[in-house]
Amino acid sequence: MLNSKPAAWGGMILTILVIIVLSVFKTVWWTFIPLFFMFMEAFCELVAVYIMRLSPSAAKTLQLCAFVFGILTVLAIIGVFIAWQVIIP
Repeated sequence: MLNSKPAAWGGMILTILVIIVLSVFKTVWWTFIPLFFMFMEAFCELVAVYIMRLSPSAAKTLQLCAFVFGILTVLAIIGVFIAWQVIIP
């Protein structure tokens, strides 16, 4: 499924839906940090899929950025979890 436009759009739509759902709960601002990284990951992957034919090197760079944002997403989720454990024991 690598370089799949429907998968990239699905990830983007899913990310936007998660952001909307969590916005309804009115959580604290720093809990949106993982969502920012998740959005950037989905956005970079979506753009990379669309520019693959125009510039393969730029698409590979964007896919690398998406990978880095994915790692940052996981680290931010762990960080937010640890912060919640410390703030609200």
